[in-house]
Amino acid sequence: MTFVVGALLAALLAMHELVPTSYGLALAVESMLPWTWVIIVLIFIVALFRFSAFSIVGVLLPAIVWLTMFGGYLRPAQTPAEADITVATQNVGARMPQPTATAKNLIAADPDIVAMQEIESLSGEIISEQLSGHYPHATVADTIGVWSKWPMSEPREIDLGIQWPRAFVTTISTDHGDVSFYSVHLPSVRPGEESLRNSALSRLSESIAADDADRVIVAGDFNASSTDRYFEQLDEQLVGTREAVGGGFGFTWPSLFPVVRLDHIMVRGLEPVGDEVLDRGTSDHRAVLGHLNIE
Repeated sequence: MTFVVGALLAALLAMHELVPTSYGLALAVESMLPWTWVIIVLIFIVALFRFSAFSIVGVLLPAIVWLTMFGGYLRPAQTPAEADITVATQNVGARMPQPTATAKNLIAADPDIVAMQEIESLSGEIISEQLSGHYPHATVADTIGVWSKWPMSEPREIDLGIQWPRAFVTTISTDHGDVSFYSVHLPSVRPGEESLRNSALSRLSESIAADDADRVIVAGDFNASSTDRYFEQLDEQLVGTREAVGGGFGFTWPSLFPVVRLDHIMVRGLEPVGDEVLDRGTSDHRAVLGHLNIE
């Protein structure tokens, strides 16, 4: 029995893209793939009582596949004392309590660039005012905004195929050269209702592929985990900060007990040297800090 369960789990991990998308099945399965280690541990416990060659293989098969997929996330990581560029991103929620505390929490981390999502509410306006009082440069489009220590060009909206601005790109003139910075908030998903988000991911991917900038940073709420099959379009072009440095999975949502990472900082032409997930705060998303060096 342990062999059969282990073999099926190994097959699911290795061939998860064959899971049908109907009724949100693929969305749920792929979002939870990192958590399949729990099943592997249960198989191991059962195998201890049913010790045999088949039971050992039943544990090893999924364990090897899981480590091949996710082992890189588990390597130890340290936050660097200094980095050329530090970027923060957080979805602050439409009705978030204690917005001033959230803004001060981010300001205390002293990132060079901050990307915020869902800032159209009163709490978002308060956060915007706090950040604007600390950062000399800011640009806001509807529900998303970017604050920077360095000058920014006029933002250009990225057409994600929806009726309101949810992504834009600006050139930030850092002390280390120009960076093409994308601030994004992709559409939310519900089981069986992912087509809008999937289309937005494709459009964003196409826009980044057409960007000839040497250095690119994409930050925000993607409403997609890195194991989502549609996320691969970006993963082929960019490097995620957590994937690059390890230190665990860095889950960000829901903030009380995070089970999936929906918030990402992804780069091209820069070297990720650190990735932090801040404490819960008052939003339903935890903030992410990415530390980057110029290659």
